[in-house]
Amino acid sequence: MGPNLKDFFPVKSDLEALEHLVSVEPRDLCVEAKVEYCRATRDLRSCGRTVQHLLVSCGHACLCAECSQRCDVCPICRTPVTKPESALRLRLYDELVEAGLVPQARDDDYREREKDGQFLTLDVRRLCSFFDVALENNLVSLVCHYVSEVCMDEGAVSSDALISMLLDGDVVKDWCKRTALNIISSLRDIYNLGPKQMQSKVDFMFKSLRKLEGVEHVLEALESPIIDPSTPSLVEVRNMLEGVRKASQHLEVMAWFTRHRFLDSLSSRFANIGLWRTAVRDRKSAAVERAWSEYPRSIGQMGPRSPATLFIEDAIGNLGIGRDDEEEGGRDILDLGRLRQSSLPSSPPLRHRRDSGGHPLTSGPSMIYPPDNVRAAVDLLFLEGSSDLILAKKAIFLYYLFDRHWTLSDTSWRSIVDDYVGTFGITRPFMLESLLFYLLDDNSDLALEEASRLLPEIVSPNIHPKVSHVLLERGKADIALSVLRSSGRDGRFGVVNKSDQPVAVPLSEAITAVRVRVQCGLLSEGYLYQRAHCLRIKSEEARRRASKTRKQDNNDTDESRNWSQEMEVLVGEICWFTIRKSLLKEMVELPWLGDEEKMVKKYLLDQAVQDPSSTAGNFLVVFYVQRCRYIEAYLVHKRLCDLEQQFMARCPNEEKIIRSQNACAHRTRIVEACVDLLPPVQRQQLRSGVLSDPSLIEVENTASFEKMEVERVESAPTPMVNSVLPSPLFQVSQTKHLARTSLSRQDVKAVPSTSDWGDYLPPSILHGRGVIRPAASVTP
Repeated sequence: MGPNLKDFFPVKSDLEALEHLVSVEPRDLCVEAKVEYCRATRDLRSCGRTVQHLLVSCGHACLCAECSQRCDVCPICRTPVTKPESALRLRLYDELVEAGLVPQARDDDYREREKDGQFLTLDVRRLCSFFDVALENNLVSLVCHYVSEVCMDEGAVSSDALISMLLDGDVVKDWCKRTALNIISSLRDIYNLGPKQMQSKVDFMFKSLRKLEGVEHVLEALESPIIDPSTPSLVEVRNMLEGVRKASQHLEVMAWFTRHRFLDSLSSRFANIGLWRTAVRDRKSAAVERAWSEYPRSIGQMGPRSPATLFIEDAIGNLGIGRDDEEEGGRDILDLGRLRQSSLPSSPPLRHRRDSGGHPLTSGPSMIYPPDNVRAAVDLLFLEGSSDLILAKKAIFLYYLFDRHWTLSDTSWRSIVDDYVGTFGITRPFMLESLLFYLLDDNSDLALEEASRLLPEIVSPNIHPKVSHVLLERGKADIALSVLRSSGRDGRFGVVNKSDQPVAVPLSEAITAVRVRVQCGLLSEGYLYQRAHCLRIKSEEARRRASKTRKQDNNDTDESRNWSQEMEVLVGEICWFTIRKSLLKEMVELPWLGDEEKMVKKYLLDQAVQDPSSTAGNFLVVFYVQRCRYIEAYLVHKRLCDLEQQFMARCPNEEKIIRSQNACAHRTRIVEACVDLLPPVQRQQLRSGVLSDPSLIEVENTASFEKMEVERVESAPTPMVNSVLPSPLFQVSQTKHLARTSLSRQDVKAVPSTSDWGDYLPPSILHGRGVIRPAASVTP
């Protein structure tokens, strides 16, 4: 159902008045709005009646209808006045009143508001009546032209104090505020009706929507010329504009639900809201239980768990709902709280409904999601948060619909979703993305399988990075790897800063990328990813230092990142998961650099200290023996022997003791054979204890190579190894991997390089993130 046709095609008498209104120059509207009084002399004093006509001969509004019949000349310019009736023409305001476009008002209604001898309120109301007629008849461009050509024109001045007041933009701003408040008041009465009664008001709702959009255009015209953002006038206009946009967006969704009677005929799959909230709590608990640690505190234990959040929590949190620092100026001006349905039960203020981490509550009595009912959901999304995130809000509401009906029969609710998507212009990829986020939040195996089935159609460079993280936590590492590769994040750096320069991905995404590769057994690929990530951060630091040198006066707003800390975290991830997956043999064969090697040694020694019966210490000895660094191998061997002696002295397990003795004896034979290859002087110093401090042993000098790698990564991306992809849909072209150091795996391949390590594209609408420029690819 749409607006009435009469709203767009007025009758003929209305058209004549509207043609007159449109033909008047914007500057002349002030003259037409000014109340004129008869200047003819009557009984030695001025007549004083309100003038409703113009003299055709000169165009002055100075004589009332009666005085024009007896006066021969115009009191202002002394032009002769012709006597026929055609000598007079109705003024614009009176013509609109006669056509019924402006309600008839008595002058007594305004005489009590007299100021300083002038009827200022009456003049302003007449000007505003012109705006009302324009807004009512889809002529809002007339008001916008008035703002741009009159209010914002510095040359538009007048010696008449009343005209100068009408030229001010505050008159238009006050009209916008008054009009918006009147529309909101009328909508409040409609929203309090039942679904059936509201259906009879759909035409009025569409008409009100058109008016709110017109007011929005006028406010945008008022906002654009103001440069100083701290100007009180601009702050008020922006707050008002935000409120009008929210009311318009809320009305649009309310009109859609009114047509569908707020889904009263389509019951939820949950019997009541309590069961729904219990299901959401279970999802949250499952997410917390399966969450992996944020980083390895040491090789023997993982660090603190990363904050486990659902997709819907992140989405609502990104809208800014419930934040204490939310800008609520628009809501205070237009009082949008009146649009909330009065029949809804009261609930705690949103700003108090957040957990200690700042995320919206999904548990406890004050949980935000799920809302109590459909109307509460509309109020939550479209009366809260920023109006700029309208597409994200509509996508979140689509998530709500999927959550409400997913397990029901498709024939009962798919038509509703299709109509919602078609009405609000949501594309199929975005619709499937909302469904994917719901399915990944759902802790059932059926939902996970459905999400895996949908991924080939959804995956793209725009997909949210958390998808791979959740798939990894839920035991779908192979699918997570396919998502990374198909989205262009299989080892490519995809963030562009404000200066359009490529930067490294956040550490959280790098951790996920490394974990996925190691979980899939792609240790070499995880190692190369870690290397390239740290080299990119090094190049960023060099570029930042050079920028500060050239522009010392400018403040550097980019956050500085410590590459060594991130390298420590990523190497720790590799060590931790290789120990869990028994891949230490492959790990020690990787070409670790100096700083990386220190961390590998640290983590393997920590593991040996915590569990001397493990093979971590033995592989550390093998690590040094393979590199012909026999002194370090001997020192590590001596340290392990001491640990094993202490372990065997207190271990009650005879089997572990025998296994440790055999490992120590085998390691001793290898180390002694290696020591015999040393020069006699070093061999004597080593066995006499002179070379007992590992810090005296120089680690392989790799500074020059690392510098070369930094220069290379700035000009071309480091190639990454590839593996077998689970689905043909996720296949990417491959090329030979040319590396400086040969790896242990013989089937090493690489994906083709790009002009940079990939770039983020327009991201998930459910999270409303900013659009970032894509990088052009280069054909391998």
